[in-house]
Amino acid sequence: MKKSRRLQAGLLGAALAALLTLGGCGQTEPVAADEPLLPKNDGRPAKLTVAIESPEDIALINTNGALERVMKEIIVKYQADFPDTEIELVYDTRGEKIAAGGGNAPDIELFTGQDPYYKHKEQLPRNTDWLLDLTPYEEAWTDEGTVSNPASLIMRFMGGDNIYALPFSYDQIMLYYRWDWFHEYNLDYMDSEEEKASVNVWNRFLVVGEKLGDKGRLAIDKTVKPYLFDALLWSWVGQRRVADAAFGYYQPDGSTIFTLESAQNAAETYEQVLKLDMGAEDPIGAFIDGEAGMYLGTGMDMVRLSKEMPGKVNEDWYAVGLPKGIGGKTAPLLGWSAWGVNKDSPEPEKAVHFLWYMTNADNNTHMYMELKDYGVKPLYREIEAYEPSLLEGGWYGETDLLNTPSYRYASAPVVFEESTGVNNPVFSSLLSGLESGDVTAGEMLVGLDKEYARLLEEYTAGGGKLPWQTDNTEGNP
Repeated sequence: MKKSRRLQAGLLGAALAALLTLGGCGQTEPVAADEPLLPKNDGRPAKLTVAIESPEDIALINTNGALERVMKEIIVKYQADFPDTEIELVYDTRGEKIAAGGGNAPDIELFTGQDPYYKHKEQLPRNTDWLLDLTPYEEAWTDEGTVSNPASLIMRFMGGDNIYALPFSYDQIMLYYRWDWFHEYNLDYMDSEEEKASVNVWNRFLVVGEKLGDKGRLAIDKTVKPYLFDALLWSWVGQRRVADAAFGYYQPDGSTIFTLESAQNAAETYEQVLKLDMGAEDPIGAFIDGEAGMYLGTGMDMVRLSKEMPGKVNEDWYAVGLPKGIGGKTAPLLGWSAWGVNKDSPEPEKAVHFLWYMTNADNNTHMYMELKDYGVKPLYREIEAYEPSLLEGGWYGETDLLNTPSYRYASAPVVFEESTGVNNPVFSSLLSGLESGDVTAGEMLVGLDKEYARLLEEYTAGGGKLPWQTDNTEGNP
């Protein structure tokens, strides 16, 4: 069992205090460091309700009863230390309870945060109005370990500074490729490493087919294609040009990023990637059957691939993050679910305390190991140290991304709700036109610029506040 960083920090702090007390410099008393604000359970009788979505509601968090089993294990351990805190685990449809005006809402809820996995869009929380701000307790989690980049983004609701949620599961675009084929069919290029086919950067990825022939064919999952455009966009543009991560398509002056030269490079690369797609009816099946040497799909495809793919993962074939663009490697999230504390909870401090316990390094690692086949992800980058077996498993590719400092992501503007990204008919039409050849990369960007300029004008005309023009940090605008 590992020592938590909080424990290690405490031991170090005690040692430093002793040195200050005994070591002189004229000091007679130790200098006390600021104590982190940690949630507490005072031990008085209380009841907490923890709600998880019913299995038929949301595919991303349907764990076939495994989540309920693991949660009950954690609750039993918690109540061994706090026997007077009753914790009830319930299934819930949060949309109905919130719409009813509150009062009966659970203290802690598991909710879905983003396309394409939620089925009931009216239940998707578009803002943080119902959530307790967890920012004062940030050190409770950072003392447990280094929070990963994707987890940090979800904690802050895909933008902003305040923390409102603790991630439970998410999915993202991954690249799968046949390493054995890259090794065997690169024989003509053995004199120069630079001439070999590789997948580490986009410009080398685009010529894999020329170097490997049929063995370098690409299959792309159909649901990934529209999200792949954003992946390339952030690879080239980078978040430095974006005014706000949760308002991702805009620069600080209100102009869209689609007018940038870097966006043009991204769009042209996206166009070339689409042309490489072999158009298989079953793209993942084409990869498994050896019709394609590369496959762009979702992280959750590992469940099928680990069972059906010939050869050994991490030896014959690999799962890796997307190739690197000018702005750095990107691994954009497709969908996510997270835990939140209801701000109207009668026991907010105890609710945060249990949430902290449930997501500490030990319990988070246990939950990940038990539920990783359902999209559950670790919060902390140190997961490999906590559980060394991950270095050998099929999920190593995704786990490795947690330690990638160049992980990039920015989202479509959440304040536009159903009018953003792949939900926007103009966006979808332009991307489809590029794929069919009816629209050029330049024409697509012009169309996207006009559409998002229009949306911004409507939003501001209706009194909408832009996140970079207000000091309000209470949730999404």
